[in-house]
Amino acid sequence: MANVLDRQIVESGPVNAVVKLTGVLDTADVSLAPAVELTDFDDTFPGRSLSGFRVMKVDYSIADGLQVLIAWDGTPAQQIAAVSGRGKVDACHYGGFRPDEDVTNYSGSINLSTAGYVADTTQNFTVVLTLKKIWAN
Repeated sequence: MANVLDRQIVESGPVNAVVKLTGVLDTADVSLAPAVELTDFDDTFPGRSLSGFRVMKVDYSIADGLQVLIAWDGTPAQQIAAVSGRGKVDACHYGGFRPDEDVTNYSGSINLSTAGYVADTTQNFTVVLTLKKIWAN
């Protein structure tokens, strides 16, 4: 068999978005680059373009031993969260995690990768990202 990865846009409004990322790993660790792209969202503000996302919250449930790294695309990649087990990272109290849009090769995309896959096992993860859209003039 092969790894099965899925992305679902749960909510997409002019300001907010919610994206669910799931994976069932039975082959190897994965690198989803990108896991969330600006082109996944077709709504716009007149005269503005979508340039990225602030990450407000990360809810996750990850198989024991597996780690998930979430990062904004760029050189170097900008880590958002490294998570394992079950829980949430809530950044709402201080306006969310915001990318540095001046990083080389910044695209606005969010990447996801895993570490810790154990050969001859099946491991899974679910990550739900609550996002606020960043609009450029």
